[in-house]
Amino acid sequence: MSVLPSGTALQEARRLLAELIAIPSYAPPQEEAIAHYLIQRLSRQGIRCRATEADGQPLNVVAEIGEGPRAIVLNSHLDTVPPGDPALWATDPLSPVEKAGCLYGRGAGDAKGPLAAMVLAFEALARASVLPGRVILMAVGAEERGGLGTQAEVARGVAAQAAIIGESTGLVPMVAHKGVLRLEIEVQGKAAHASAPDAGVNAIVAMAPVIQALADLATTVERRSERYTGRASLAISTITGGVALNVIPARCMLSIDRRVLPTETEADATREIVRAAEQAQPQAAGARLAWRKVRFVPPAVTDASERIVRVAESVCSRLLERPVTAEGFTATCDMTYLVNQAKIPTIILGPGSLAVAHQANEQIALDQVALGAQAYRETVESWLAEG
Repeated sequence: MSVLPSGTALQEARRLLAELIAIPSYAPPQEEAIAHYLIQRLSRQGIRCRATEADGQPLNVVAEIGEGPRAIVLNSHLDTVPPGDPALWATDPLSPVEKAGCLYGRGAGDAKGPLAAMVLAFEALARASVLPGRVILMAVGAEERGGLGTQAEVARGVAAQAAIIGESTGLVPMVAHKGVLRLEIEVQGKAAHASAPDAGVNAIVAMAPVIQALADLATTVERRSERYTGRASLAISTITGGVALNVIPARCMLSIDRRVLPTETEADATREIVRAAEQAQPQAAGARLAWRKVRFVPPAVTDASERIVRVAESVCSRLLERPVTAEGFTATCDMTYLVNQAKIPTIILGPGSLAVAHQANEQIALDQVALGAQAYRETVESWLAEG
């Protein structure tokens, strides 16, 4: 059970979320349209806001209300992943449809539902006569492309004493997330005509023992766990090789997705993978192994004793009408930049379920979006009031 939002709150959540979903924002420069929408909406209410640009196009929308030295950030992203194969959708992913109290469409959960709830909460706070501190709304772009929007605000010097990242958590505050390390490993062989395979070195065949070594390592990695974020993982996510049916392949390359616990380091995770691949390096004459880092996003942790954590647990416990204790986020998000670079104690909190993110028929319960707006507003108010 949970507190039931009012009919007006539901209508506001339905209207705003439907408008956000109907604006495609899954590839640049399509973020420009949704940024302009938010700027116009906030400006009509007399709320000062600005756009942060990248390559001459709006990337982020940032607004601020209140006064004083203390500040809290509300951060959620306005970009989504592409809709994918339309044949897998029961409805048009860019034409929001309501069924059984849920709104369907690309971005409903990740993260236009949390973003809508944050905007509604921010607008309600802006209507308050006095705020004993500042509230900064950051609707960021390019989160799905490496967190570029939040990184841009960190580079501009955003400063606050607390922050909330809007992602789907079922309105349970989360204080940690895993990092992600992505590597590419390549075996280089020698091309030859397929009718004379001994004249070449087959890179695909030579990659086979490397794949087995990495599979064995994945079993070892998955035995490691951490209190909030659960188990570490290692997965081979892509593999490519060969140029034609009648050519011995000279190259084979695979990519690795390694989810890193807050208790692990980039250096250790990289070293372990490279060592396993090199020890399995094929003995075939002429075969060579190379690797490169594609990306590393560090894990992030906020101490559970931080005031923003305690306040969010209290508010969400009351709204959900059950005890709520902070947990960990299974994916990676922009918390990493606010915690590790801006040094802001940050939680992840929002309506919806991460299980529907990036899926066809993505949806979110409208009553939870409305309740999410209430959770954001009351968390901010309580955090500011504690002074």
